[in-house]
Amino acid sequence: MVLKVNTKRQEILVPLRLVELIPENDFCFLVENVLEQIDFEKYNSKFFKTPGQKAYDREILLGIVLKGAIDGGLSGREVGRRVQTDLSYMYLAGMEKPNFRTINRFKKDYPELIDEALETVVKIAEKEDLVRLQQISIDGTKIKAKASVNKIVTEDVIKILKKEFQKSLEKDNEENNLFGENGDIIPSNKVTDKESFEKIMKEIKEETKDSKNHEKLNAQSLKILKKGLEDKEYAQKFIDKSQLYLDEFEKTGQKSLSWNDPEAHWMPGKDGRMRFNYNPQIAVDSHSGIIISAGLSNNPTDHYELIPRIEDIESKYGHLKHETQIFADNGYSTDENTEYLKNKNLDGYIASRKLSRKAKKYNTNNNPFSKDYFIFDLEKDGYICPQGQILNQKGIYKNGLKTVYWTNNCKYCPERINCCGKYRNRTITDYGNPAKIEMQRKMETEEAQEIYKIRSKTVEWPFGNIKRNMRINEFNTTGLKRTETEFKLLAIAHNMKIIQKAKQNT
Repeated sequence: MVLKVNTKRQEILVPLRLVELIPENDFCFLVENVLEQIDFEKYNSKFFKTPGQKAYDREILLGIVLKGAIDGGLSGREVGRRVQTDLSYMYLAGMEKPNFRTINRFKKDYPELIDEALETVVKIAEKEDLVRLQQISIDGTKIKAKASVNKIVTEDVIKILKKEFQKSLEKDNEENNLFGENGDIIPSNKVTDKESFEKIMKEIKEETKDSKNHEKLNAQSLKILKKGLEDKEYAQKFIDKSQLYLDEFEKTGQKSLSWNDPEAHWMPGKDGRMRFNYNPQIAVDSHSGIIISAGLSNNPTDHYELIPRIEDIESKYGHLKHETQIFADNGYSTDENTEYLKNKNLDGYIASRKLSRKAKKYNTNNNPFSKDYFIFDLEKDGYICPQGQILNQKGIYKNGLKTVYWTNNCKYCPERINCCGKYRNRTITDYGNPAKIEMQRKMETEEAQEIYKIRSKTVEWPFGNIKRNMRINEFNTTGLKRTETEFKLLAIAHNMKIIQKAKQNT
């Protein structure tokens, strides 16, 4: 065997284009296709007449950010490294080398451009017959925020620190007025003394003594207090920022928040453990698994997330047809959501509590006489008990939000004690407006349950792809808006992989 000549130190005599060195199936060409369909002039125009160093074209920055999302939700620092070492990134960047600060600033300042990129990708998928808008599944999940449980603060602690910092700064300003900046009794960078420090910490410890996280609270409070009392600028920044925390406490009713990300809230994960999480929301076209709408919530429940997803879809892709099927689990089963679907003539399938538990195979009620085992009969307009008796509607109360069913035949039933307990009759009560109850009745039918199975096959895959294949178990940004942008980039990456696979299979 003859050894092949080592050519790595030889010059290339024939000029080559960078594109010729990149494999044909590289994602950078699909990214390029997306970029070609976006009008960047409106985003670049503000830089045309500004003095100073030339800004990077928004097209370049979006291109490398999209490629970074496809490659696993890469950080700005990693994308900045790859524009210097990776051919596909170098190609998209036009051999420019923006640093990680520029990249991160771009994602922070241009959420609307990334939202437009998601819309563009969906429209490309629609041209490839991957989006039909006939069956849409809506779902949410919990993903850990970039917030440590060791860095928590409470409303009372924030108020104490704010008050003390304000007091100390006022004292320092009075001293400066009397003695001048250079004639301070206390050094110019300090705002209080040891005695005051100990007094404040004592107050904080007293306030947090009943909290199960009192040690973490005290440790974080001590850290903030030390820095704030040593540094006037930090103290002022804390005062300015404190209102954001106080607003979050008032808005959410949460007992504690993360110091580095107050918009991340306590939520239970899949394992039931409470963490600082965000609640990503998606609407998925059931035909292909393409995410047609993506958003982010810091609300622990999904109650308020169905309508925003549908409105987002219609604002971008036109009004949904009346026969469009909308799937959602029991977390979206509210009076408002069911009424909304009915008024828009959309064919909704929102799981009842019973169906949701059955589908997820957990928290099932093994009592054979629980409400779950009473089947509603649409023709008879009543519940059929496990013994075959019909419970008829006996009354509607509380402005139509409470419907009661019962029967007089319980006294002859051999299972009366097991079913009714100490009562003479078994009563079944439904709560909710007529639209919600109608939805519950609908989901009792075998036909609806069969159709609903489409949902689990559709909506769980995108989240599984993002969490497992992209390895996104924790967001790498803080703040609701910035993290939402990060999540939309992941949604774009998911969609582009589906499009790429579809193109390769044709």
